[in-house]
Amino acid sequence: MLGQAWVEKTLEGIGQWPPKFDDSCNVKTMTFSNDKSKSAVSVLENRAARRNLCMTLGRLNALKLNTHPELLEAGKKNLIDPTYFKSTMEYRQRTGLLLEASLRVAGSVRSYRLYKTIVECVSMFKIGTNDAQSEKTIAWFKDIMQKTYNGPTGVPRIIVSDLDIETPGEDEIATDDACKLSIDINRPHAENFTKQKIAMAAKQGIPPQIALQTFREGWWILVRCKKLDGDVELNNEHLHKNPLLAALDNGAKKQFESEGEENRLLNAWPFIVSNIQQKEGKVNVSFKAPAVAGKYRFFIDIKSQEFLGCDQVFKIEKEVVDKAVIERKQAEENAEEDDNSDDEEPKKTK
Repeated sequence: MLGQAWVEKTLEGIGQWPPKFDDSCNVKTMTFSNDKSKSAVSVLENRAARRNLCMTLGRLNALKLNTHPELLEAGKKNLIDPTYFKSTMEYRQRTGLLLEASLRVAGSVRSYRLYKTIVECVSMFKIGTNDAQSEKTIAWFKDIMQKTYNGPTGVPRIIVSDLDIETPGEDEIATDDACKLSIDINRPHAENFTKQKIAMAAKQGIPPQIALQTFREGWWILVRCKKLDGDVELNNEHLHKNPLLAALDNGAKKQFESEGEENRLLNAWPFIVSNIQQKEGKVNVSFKAPAVAGKYRFFIDIKSQEFLGCDQVFKIEKEVVDKAVIERKQAEENAEEDDNSDDEEPKKTK
């Protein structure tokens, strides 16, 4: 029966087994207890660790494994190890939780590069590929989408028609303001996705409303900025106060402390499309304006955790003024109210 041994052998044939660890990965020096003697052994000599690595690489190479002639033939003859392949499904769920926890850490250290990479890992795990950026993989994915969802309009993507950053209710953006990024979006694949889901539900004898209720499509909006008129002194206060980061060693902390201004997240904002038929919508993202006045270029990434080849980056330039040198409408209104209250006669009490 085809199981873990077959997966390892097939991965070896395509150059994906044994796992390759770079110099920055401490797995190379990790030791585990031997299953029998309890002596220290390498990662691949421990059955549990080896199985997890096999399932990881198996999932990231699922495109090649799932279409392998030997696996297809074994499926026809019921010669697939149900224990191993059932375990892979449970492992994928556990990995999803770990990736979600990793996103929290990446958000805590405000690392754009780490956050971006983890979102890409989520899509890689869902789709079953070890590369989310290669032209070959993206071309394959778009071809599958066109075949599945009836042509080019079935390829998932987001079209942005309007995008702006402002401080709600104010004429300008001031330092430390509570800003709002507003984005008008369009999902041109909504109609094709809906038709395909309904057709699939009918084929399986499932009520269409039930099939459509389970739909989820996850996207992320990552906001960061760079000062264009001079340098900014980096503030690492968030790295020292956050309890999530207490377990990080000094080397990891130094890496995050040395991140450049343009690689520091202002916010990472998720939006989930639960209505498959929804074609248009508006997304509002809140974030805090920079603490130093000046001219800034804001970078807005729209990233998918479901699909490949549909990520986008937008740029907006805005002036951020010093809050100490401007008068705000609310302050003026409060001053007027104070002046009016002085003119009123005090009420007599009995």
